[in-house]
Amino acid sequence: MVGISAAIQSVEDEIDHAARCDAKVLITGESGVGKEIVARLIHGRGSRTRGPLVTINCAGIPDSLLESELFGHMKGSFTDAHRDKRGWLESAHGGTIFMDEVGEMSLRMQAALLLFLETGEIQRVGSDRKLPPVDVRVITATHRRLLENITEKTFREDLYYRLNVVHIEVPPLRDRREDIPVLLNHFLHGFADTYQVVVPEVAAEATEYLTGYHWPGNVREMRNIAERLILRARDGRIGVDALPVEVTRDHHPRQTVMTTASAAAAAASNSQILYDRMFSNGASFWSRSTNHSWRGI
Repeated sequence: MVGISAAIQSVEDEIDHAARCDAKVLITGESGVGKEIVARLIHGRGSRTRGPLVTINCAGIPDSLLESELFGHMKGSFTDAHRDKRGWLESAHGGTIFMDEVGEMSLRMQAALLLFLETGEIQRVGSDRKLPPVDVRVITATHRRLLENITEKTFREDLYYRLNVVHIEVPPLRDRREDIPVLLNHFLHGFADTYQVVVPEVAAEATEYLTGYHWPGNVREMRNIAERLILRARDGRIGVDALPVEVTRDHHPRQTVMTTASAAAAAASNSQILYDRMFSNGASFWSRSTNHSWRGI
């Protein structure tokens, strides 16, 4: 994980804790924050690092195919089943399976996954017998708020508590803005090496725009923008004119308009001045309030 913020250091600490055991891990956070990176770090720092890491995106596979890919199938079990095939859970034996976007699973597949978590046994599609239990560590991730899905009856509560042994929440980029220049520098160096160009200098004003941007796509979006900036950099420098329109369009420069707090402080100051003049110097309320914009307080 690249960053200097307290938030990202907290994630690093949680990764280290998770790597010391074989407990199930649930990683949550918005799309693009780096949930797969967290899973890979847990696997790489743990005792299973010599075993396989099998990754599956539950959102990208139709429900009918997901069961076959996860548990395997027997020859002839469906139209395109021309041979026996072992599933990803079998392939991950001795290692880790990372199931991304687990919140997209249907209730039927959730039930099948829950049964595996309880017994460790696998039954291939089209088979009438179960295979011996496999030794697999399960790490899952989702961008959804699963507790809300449980309330809406779209996610099983018993499965949630099976998966949520170690919980790691990865914060969005906008909540750790001090990491933005560090991440940008990391990606610029990586793409400069890829395209064999000199790492460009980022103008201070351009850095201000990038730091103030909302980053709805999080780290994934920054990576894409960094590559674009490398390709557009001229004379070894990145100015505001090189930034994508979505970054410059939503930029809000520092304004001279008073904030709510400063306005309240000013109003309090005016009130004190009027009070002192009326009660200490005998001034008229109406004459003084008009001159000091009492009506706006």
